[in-house]
Amino acid sequence: MQESKQKMISLFQQIHEGNRAAFNELFLLYYDRLVAFAQQYTKQSENAEEIVSELFVKVWLKGDDLVNILNPEVYLFVSVKNAGLNLIRANKKRKLLFPDQEAAPEKMGSDNGTIVETKELTNFLDQAINNLPEQRKIIFKLIKEDGLKSKQVAEILSISNRTVENQLYKAVKTLADVVSEYLGYHPKGQISKKQALSTTTPLLFFL
Repeated sequence: MQESKQKMISLFQQIHEGNRAAFNELFLLYYDRLVAFAQQYTKQSENAEEIVSELFVKVWLKGDDLVNILNPEVYLFVSVKNAGLNLIRANKKRKLLFPDQEAAPEKMGSDNGTIVETKELTNFLDQAINNLPEQRKIIFKLIKEDGLKSKQVAEILSISNRTVENQLYKAVKTLADVVSEYLGYHPKGQISKKQALSTTTPLLFFL
């Protein structure tokens, strides 16, 4: 993790010096992740893409300020979070909606039945994740999908590390219970908090 942080600091230093290749590398590393994160706030891909694009323009134009940023990764995510919250405040009359849910496709009896059922379970799991409380969903995705540590997520969301860990544990337990209802059994039994909090343990391990 320290090596990754140093790489980011180096990229920011090079961008500060006008290195276009370093900027392109940063863009490729973080654009998709930041758009996905922004979309947790905006609920619309267009707004999320606009927020992230504006952030990268600011990074390129920021100049001397870049060398004063001690944790570039946290800076990127916090900037997106703040932009998302500003957008929400500017549109108070608009209610935040969860992504539309699609009915899980019916199982098809065929030679590819296992593949179809696996895809169906994945879709069902995606819906369950989208139904998590908003903060819990964001924490789950940042840790389980983006691979961030709980301490980093705490910095990004301006909450305590304990809150992050508790919310992640609750998210994993909820998703395991929801999917166990779909399967009709709970293969892995009880989930330890250590397993749930591990960034390297995939959710499907519990299912």
